[in-house]
Amino acid sequence: MDDPGPERRLWEAIGDVVTAHVIMLRDAAVLDDASAAAVLTALDGVRRGDPPDGGATPLVAAFDERLDALTSARAPGVGALGRGRTDTAATAGRVVLRTTLLDLLAATDGLRLALLDLAEAHVFTLMPAYGEGRPLQPTTLAHYLGGVIGPVGRAAARLRVGFAEGNRSPMGAVALASTGVNVDREAVARMLGFDGPVVSTFDAVSAIDHLAAALDPAAAVATAAGRFLTDLQTWLRAEPGSVRIAPRWLALADASLPHFLPAAGLDRLVAEALAVASDAAVAGRLAAAIPYGPVGAAIDRPTARTLAVLAAARSLAVESTALVGEGLEINRAHFAGRAGRDHVTTGELAALLVEQEGLDPAAARALTAAVANNALDLGLEASGITPQAIDAAALLTIGRELGIEIERLGPYLAPRRFLERRTALGAPSPASTRDWLELERTRVLADERWRDETAARIRESLVELEREVSGILSAEEAGGV
Repeated sequence: MDDPGPERRLWEAIGDVVTAHVIMLRDAAVLDDASAAAVLTALDGVRRGDPPDGGATPLVAAFDERLDALTSARAPGVGALGRGRTDTAATAGRVVLRTTLLDLLAATDGLRLALLDLAEAHVFTLMPAYGEGRPLQPTTLAHYLGGVIGPVGRAAARLRVGFAEGNRSPMGAVALASTGVNVDREAVARMLGFDGPVVSTFDAVSAIDHLAAALDPAAAVATAAGRFLTDLQTWLRAEPGSVRIAPRWLALADASLPHFLPAAGLDRLVAEALAVASDAAVAGRLAAAIPYGPVGAAIDRPTARTLAVLAAARSLAVESTALVGEGLEINRAHFAGRAGRDHVTTGELAALLVEQEGLDPAAARALTAAVANNALDLGLEASGITPQAIDAAALLTIGRELGIEIERLGPYLAPRRFLERRTALGAPSPASTRDWLELERTRVLADERWRDETAARIRESLVELEREVSGILSAEEAGGV
């Protein structure tokens, strides 16, 4: 379904807010059935009209103007009784914000599942891990992906917190001091699917922190995805044989350079990730710059920027999911061939010397460093280290030979055996990685259930609101026959 646009979404939200307010007034006996029916009938006509351009506050003004025009004969001024532009605009903004947050959450959880699927397919895929641009230790692709699965999961958790902070109704605060009309703020919040009202009416129309609570995790989603995508860029440029990317992510072929097919789609995603994080910071600063007190129309621009950031973050998550899920072909042999180079396992020789030769840790580290330096001088990899090389370094370091059998070196220096020895929670051994991935999948599925149940509860509240309207109008029509 096409996005109806920000003005239409706000217009519909204003209609829901005013509808709930009118029904509350009728239930509280502030309005009689005839007046309530007149306003609700007019509301339907206003909602069907095209909204003007503008933020929430001018849209509320236009909405009320049209509503007054349609109710002036039967119920003059009743449409705005017990509410103000400020609380109506603030509430409508939160209605749209929570829907946009749920959309971003759905996309983020989809990315988490795609990353988990990729990781589960590569629990045994060896690769070198880099730190500060240098080979550090061997790992697996699955374990490597933990560096993006974790942050994206934490960002999703913060999005749920942001949703909870924003899913509170300001309605009934009016300008800031509420109203002398008998209003039931909790009833309006319930009818609109909120978790309750923002209790302080001053806070209800002055708050900006619900925007920050949405912006920060949206930026975190973009940053986590962007760091991974940037590393993928590096793979493609520095080691083009490591990964193959699907054609849809490549630039269109140039007849004069048929071999030149850069990953233009990936480059675009990296740029979008940077833009989301930057735009989130700008929107946050705009909100923070609003003076203390009722925000009025001053919050319209930061709110619009926030909604745009959330939509862009959602688009980034959706496209990243497509890339991870369908657009990557991993060259396992290439990665495996790189996993044992550059002495990434040589440091494990110290563990062998402590565990099997009884050396103290300081002596073991000194001997390991000597062996590694000698190997580097000779242009040897870790696989080229022999018992004779260890003995030669040992004579100079600890004053005696060790006579280690070559068969004992493999479990420490071979990349796959190196990983198998690491069995702690979250470590790169296949068993540990599988346990962690299973735990993460359980979390994602639980998060999806929460999201689906939350969205269903909000939908049901709005459906019940429509039923209330139908009941009031039907009763009034029957009474008038």
